[in-house]
Amino acid sequence: MKHIEVVCALIENEEGKIFCCKRGPGRALEGYWEFPGGKVEAHETHEETIVREIKEELKSDIIPLEYIGVSNYTYPDMPPYKGFSITMYAYRCKLVKGNLDLTEHVEKAWKTIEEMKNMNFAEADKVFII
Repeated sequence: MKHIEVVCALIENEEGKIFCCKRGPGRALEGYWEFPGGKVEAHETHEETIVREIKEELKSDIIPLEYIGVSNYTYPDMPPYKGFSITMYAYRCKLVKGNLDLTEHVEKAWKTIEEMKNMNFAEADKVFII
């Protein structure tokens, strides 16, 4: 089974709301909400990964402020995709430049943790909705 190591950003605004986005069509976990981020490259730290991924996916600059924790989850086969396991490291981050423009996702929102509890989040991300 394929294993993926990823980092996600919990980007918080001045109102205490956190940025989340919905996965687009043709991708694993299509239609699920998630915290933005992506795969760790062999030469990168987790902080470097999350800065790069947000720049690539959302055309914005962030600063990682604090490590939040880790989530491990095994997703079953979801045709046409094979099952995979994921280790996700989460960081609280601050937006410093940009508008978090969607390039891969189909929807975005700023939500409180309470509001997120009623949304259809990917299982690995749910750990960070406390």
